[in-house]
Amino acid sequence: MKFGRSIAIPAAVAGVLSSSFAMAPYSAQADENSELRANNEVLQQRIDQLAQIPAPGSPYPGGPPAPSAGAGTVGGSFPRSFLIPGTDTSLRIGGEIRASFLYWFNGGNPNSAHNTNAGATGQVNVIPINGSIEGRRGHNVSILSPQQSKLSVETRTPTALGEARTFIEFDFATTPANQRLFAVSDNITDRLRFAYATLGGFLGGQANSNFSDPDANVETISFSGLVGDPGHSRIPQVRYTLPLQPYGFLGALSFAAEQGETELWSPGVSGATSNICGAFAVGTCPSGVANPLKSSSPDFTVAWYIPQPWGHVDYSVAVRPTLDINDGVNIRQRYTGVAGHFGGDVKPGWFGWAKDFITWHAVGGDAAGPFLSAGSANTNAGLVSNFGGPGITAARLITKPVRSYGGNIGYRHQWTDEIRSNIGFGYYREDINRINGAVCSQGNQAAASSGGGGCGLNKDLTTAVANVFWQPVAFAEFGLEYFYGHRRTLSNASGDENVLLSRFRVQF
Repeated sequence: MKFGRSIAIPAAVAGVLSSSFAMAPYSAQADENSELRANNEVLQQRIDQLAQIPAPGSPYPGGPPAPSAGAGTVGGSFPRSFLIPGTDTSLRIGGEIRASFLYWFNGGNPNSAHNTNAGATGQVNVIPINGSIEGRRGHNVSILSPQQSKLSVETRTPTALGEARTFIEFDFATTPANQRLFAVSDNITDRLRFAYATLGGFLGGQANSNFSDPDANVETISFSGLVGDPGHSRIPQVRYTLPLQPYGFLGALSFAAEQGETELWSPGVSGATSNICGAFAVGTCPSGVANPLKSSSPDFTVAWYIPQPWGHVDYSVAVRPTLDINDGVNIRQRYTGVAGHFGGDVKPGWFGWAKDFITWHAVGGDAAGPFLSAGSANTNAGLVSNFGGPGITAARLITKPVRSYGGNIGYRHQWTDEIRSNIGFGYYREDINRINGAVCSQGNQAAASSGGGGCGLNKDLTTAVANVFWQPVAFAEFGLEYFYGHRRTLSNASGDENVLLSRFRVQF
């Protein structure tokens, strides 16, 4: 059959050639050359078309197969990956489909669809004040969402400089405000979570902060978990990791330059509410004044990660060298923020429970901002200032760093190979200087429930969690969780949330 096909194509080509030359004009040499070029183009097109026509009886009606067609898939260098044919690159396409259901007995937001985050960077920061109108409306709120479904692609390739790796992952965020989410369809939008590459010890792109330690986080259904974790969750960065074994030490040191930002609260922010202004906020921050915040350099982090058979420990330090307030006219102030972290996990091995472990974080700093991962409109500003207040000039400008600290502890118990559960407790505190009454003055105490004048800034947050997961097969699980959050503001007003969460997840 291959022989018949090989004869059919040259014969057809010969016919095309003879007909093309028979019609060629002979009036002038220039016209000849032009016609020949045109005929050659037509000829090539016809040859390409003829090459797609199978010979009679051919078993390949769509053309010949690729050289690798029918070959077995070759497993890649890491789990659930395969080798791309003709290369030494392993590829894995992964992700998960997740359905989360949350029910707030109290402390919810009835107008926030896809609010799958009851924890550190979510609802706990903005729990309605007890007794307020919003507090009464926050009872019996239910949310059903696929928001944390994910799609990822990962590659790994061996090189002379070490393994090269790429990883990109998306999940979904809420639709912009002022739109009815469920009038026709659930129009949530995609969101970039990770996008980084590594070569040997180098990493560049968006990844977990070098300051953070996800291996010591308590497992929760609530998206961001307990307060007291180190941040950022994910941040653009460049990083280098140095194994210490050749030098006689344990673990590895990693050094990173991470995208920086200056953030503060001031009376001029959003009409004297409690929203924090950032250097890269959309629009202006202080009312009627151009955003004065800038960051002139990256933040710098160093971490020492020590894995051991019994668990791991992690030490990390962050320095924020250029927290700048600069209005381009008279105000030029610069502050430096610092943060430190100690975390890890340990497998106690008691009662023969080899898979149980304890996790912990302890973190704190001055002007640490988002390096203490409890960020929202009311939490983790690095600075507070009277900027934008009535009668405040450059000579009267006062800015103070915010001292913050926190931590959490958790325990995982593996009941059977398919069933596990977690309990945990977290605490976070900010010591905010009131700057001679510029922040939540005594005259603004009546505005405590609305957060006016800085009274809605959070003084401390408390969270607790208990959950159970059933994993009947390796890639699918069901979960049920109780989550508690407590919020106390600078005016000593408080709010509580009690949330029941459940999750069904299938990974691929």
